[in-house]
Amino acid sequence: MKLLHTSDWHLGRIFNQQSLLDDQAHILKQIIDYAKVHEVDAVIVAGDIYDRALPSADAVSLLDRTLTSLIRELSIPVVMISGNHDGAQRLGFGSELLKHSGLHLFTSFAQLLQPVQLEASSGQVNIWGIPYCDPETVNDFFKVKTTDHQSAQEHVTGVLQEHIAANFDGSAAHVVVSHSFIAGADTSESERPLSIGGAECVDANLFKDFAYTALGHLHQAQFRGYAHVRYSGSPLKYSFSEVKQKKSVTLVTIADDKSVTTELLPLRAIRDVRVLEGKFDQLLGQGKDDPAADDYLQIKLTDKEAILDPLARLRTVYPNILDLTKVALEREATTNKRTREQLGRQPIEIINDFYKEMTSDSLSEEQTKLLTDILSELNKATDDA
Repeated sequence: MKLLHTSDWHLGRIFNQQSLLDDQAHILKQIIDYAKVHEVDAVIVAGDIYDRALPSADAVSLLDRTLTSLIRELSIPVVMISGNHDGAQRLGFGSELLKHSGLHLFTSFAQLLQPVQLEASSGQVNIWGIPYCDPETVNDFFKVKTTDHQSAQEHVTGVLQEHIAANFDGSAAHVVVSHSFIAGADTSESERPLSIGGAECVDANLFKDFAYTALGHLHQAQFRGYAHVRYSGSPLKYSFSEVKQKKSVTLVTIADDKSVTTELLPLRAIRDVRVLEGKFDQLLGQGKDDPAADDYLQIKLTDKEAILDPLARLRTVYPNILDLTKVALEREATTNKRTREQLGRQPIEIINDFYKEMTSDSLSEEQTKLLTDILSELNKATDDA
């Protein structure tokens, strides 16, 4: 049994005012070609199909063309879940009708216990989809009181695991698709937080008993805790924090004994995302002979003197500059930010950091109370004066 695992397409993404639809169409064509060449049994897309809940007409059209190629032309079923960027109800429109044609959409918890069942030579492979676990939606559907993404994800996954244990004898291989944040995984700037003011990370142990866990949300291909609990990563670089990442899709092979092997299949974008740093004249000169001058660029100028209209002049050789900064100003802004953060901290926090640096231990409760009382007395004396 072969599965192609991908996620975080973010169709319709705008990167620093630049539409990426052409870039996305190019990369999705490569995913279709991989599915065909490797004769996969299904394609899994682990959430964030679109970049926003109300996608543009062009983004919807691109998804339609991609699914038509996979399902109608190649007869390869596609399994999708909704991510935190997707409008679950809109993405899931017509899901009951579409699954008969080969498109399996998991956008509601009503579909949680309805797996996609594929027949392999060794037996059945069940693919379970867990839509993005927004606490409010989880609480409303299951009549519980979760407080953040972590507790919501744990509750929903627990319900699924109990169902599998009660209804399957262990002969089938179970694959789960989830859009979540595994603790300790590497993040990028382009990922929207899953929880504000609460816990957003879940433990990899939550998924260890599945044959394979196809994860979405984080943009770097990686695994955490277990080799079969894996992120495919996004197919394109969506921020300058991703410049060093190598984009790919994951080919998952499930053997007769239910063991799993994975292979990363590289994806090649029309334009790379790069960061160039140097003096203005140096960058202007090298741009004339740069074979990848059309890449999406962040330029960091190291010149200390003022330069007349550097962006327009550099765009004569590098037309796709999306961001330009001066290193000296960037460092000054970072220093000022740190200073503001330090000024905003409580004195007891600063004392505790100093004490920990000197002794490798934090202040005890008794020491903290004593120092807090002393600081209060000093503040009172200052106010009275």
